[in-house]
Amino acid sequence: MSELDIIVRIAEIILFVALSVLAVYMIVSVKKITASVEKMNSTADELKKKLDPVLENSAILSADLIDVTSGIKKQVQKVDGIVDSVKGAADSLVEFEQRAQREVETQFYDSINFISSVVSAVKKFVSVISGSHNGSPRKKRLIEADDDSF
Repeated sequence: MSELDIIVRIAEIILFVALSVLAVYMIVSVKKITASVEKMNSTADELKKKLDPVLENSAILSADLIDVTSGIKKQVQKVDGIVDSVKGAADSLVEFEQRAQREVETQFYDSINFISSVVSAVKKFVSVISGSHNGSPRKKRLIEADDDSF
């Protein structure tokens, strides 16, 4: 055997050893990957088991939420109608109150003016009758006339 054959044989042995080590490493790596995939599978199964009730509850909740929302919409529509009618009634009431106030104020001021005129006329009448126009002669005549009759 020549030296070259020996070197080739040693290289072949090193190559087979390296391939064997690589194959062992690959087997270990494949086992780790398989274990990781199985663990992910079992975790996904557990997660699915836990999520199923949650998903069912969320579906029920969303259906209930839709029912509640539609009920609220109906109630809001009813309230809108009521608010509109109350607003109309309030506007009518304010308008009536303003008209009533104008009428009452007008009547009140007219009555005050009338009473003032009557009081002024009565004062004038009393002053003319009593002759209290700065010592008018009428008063003196009445007094003199009374003195003559005794």
